[in-house]
Amino acid sequence: MRYMFFALALYSAMGFAQQTAQNLFSHYQSALYQIRIIELGSGNKSSIGSGFQINDSGVLVTNYHVVSEFVYFPEKYRIEYLAADGSVGDLSLVNIDVVNDLALVQVKSGSNSADFFSLSSSLPEQGSSIYSLGNPHDLGMIVVPGTFNGVKKNSFYQRIHFTGSINPGMSGGPVVNPEGLVVGVNVATAGNQIGFLVPLTKIHALIGTKNFTPLAPEDYKKVIASQLMVNQQRLFERLEQGVWKSNELGGAKIPTLEGALLSCWGDSNSADQEALYLSVENRCSLDEEIFLHGGLRTGGIEIEFEWLESGEFGAHRFYDFFSGSISGAGAGNQAGKNDVSNYQCKQDIVANTHDVKTKSILCLRAYKEFAHLYDVLYIGATLNHESQGLISHFTLAGVSQESAMRFTKQFVGAIAWQ
Repeated sequence: MRYMFFALALYSAMGFAQQTAQNLFSHYQSALYQIRIIELGSGNKSSIGSGFQINDSGVLVTNYHVVSEFVYFPEKYRIEYLAADGSVGDLSLVNIDVVNDLALVQVKSGSNSADFFSLSSSLPEQGSSIYSLGNPHDLGMIVVPGTFNGVKKNSFYQRIHFTGSINPGMSGGPVVNPEGLVVGVNVATAGNQIGFLVPLTKIHALIGTKNFTPLAPEDYKKVIASQLMVNQQRLFERLEQGVWKSNELGGAKIPTLEGALLSCWGDSNSADQEALYLSVENRCSLDEEIFLHGGLRTGGIEIEFEWLESGEFGAHRFYDFFSGSISGAGAGNQAGKNDVSNYQCKQDIVANTHDVKTKSILCLRAYKEFAHLYDVLYIGATLNHESQGLISHFTLAGVSQESAMRFTKQFVGAIAWQ
C-alpha cells in the first residue's frame, strides 16, 4: 500500500509539473525570443541563443556569450530576434555584465510584445521545482522542468545548480518558478542533467539603473575593461584576506587557501614499485572563467606544486631531470595572438624568510584590448638539495601588475621546508 501511495504521489507530481510547464509555455511564449547573431557578409546565422522580454519597452535579457561576437566585431555582425509569431527584427545592445555573462538588448523598431516576464523578489527554497525555457538546437521554444539545488558552493562567480537539461541554444533563456517569475538565466551545462544558472541578484543589478539607452560600439570594450579590472581587484582582495594554511608535500610545506574559492586535487606515483623517483602533486584551481569571445577566456587561477626526489639519480642527473620537469608549464587560459602579446619573462634566484632558495621565472603578457590587464605565469624550482626539490607553478588570467606582484610575494614567501 505504501508503494501505491508513493506511485500515486509521483504520478500526481509529474502531472502537476507537466500542467505547469504547459501553462508557462502558453502564457509566456510571446515574451520568449530566439537571439541570432547574423554575419553581414553572408546574411546567415553565425550563432543562436535565447532571450526574454522584461518590460513593455522591448528590453530583453540574454547571456553575454550569446552576443559576444557582435560585441567584439560590430562591423562584421548584427543582432536579430525571432519572435514566437515568426516576426524578425534587429536588436541594439543596451548593457552588458561580462563577469556574470549577462547582456541587455532592445528591439530597435517596430512592435514588440505587450507580454513580458517579471522578476521574482527572492530565490526558491532548495528542492523546489523550477522551469527552464529556451530554444535548443534551433528547434523552437520549449519548457524543461527541473529542480532548484541552491547556489553553487565554493564559487567566486556565483551560479545556481539546476537539475535539468540546458541544451545548446537555450543560453540566455529564463528559468522561472511555478508562478512564472524569473529566478535565473540559463548559462551552462555540465551534462548528465547538471545545469548552471545566473542567479536572480545579478539580473536585478544589471537592470537596476533603469537606463536602457543603447551603448555606442566604441564603448563596448571600455565597459568590459572596467568590469574586468573591478572583478580582479575584488578576487585578489578576497584571496589575500583568506585563511592561508601550510600543508605538507613531500619534504616541503606549501601554502593552500582554506575553505572556499579553489578546488584542490592530489596525485602521486608512490604505488609504482619500478619508479626511479617519487613524484607527489598538489593542484588547485578556480573552477570558473570569464568568457570574452570564442578564442579568449580570462579570470582563472591555477596553482600547482610537485615534490620530486630520487635516491637512484646522481646529483647531476637529478638536476637535469628536475630542470626538465618545469619545461611543460604554460598559460592556464585560452587566448590568441590577436588578444594578448608574447610573454615577457624575468628570471631570478631568490631566498625567502624560511631559507628556501628558488630559481624562479615570472612572465607577463599584456591584453591588447584592455590596458593594465595581464596574464601571469610563474615557475619556481628549489635549489637547496641535490636529490630532492619542490617545483611551484601558478597562472593568473586577467590581473593588474599590482595584484600579480602582491600574490607572487605572498606565494613565494609562504613556501618552507619541514
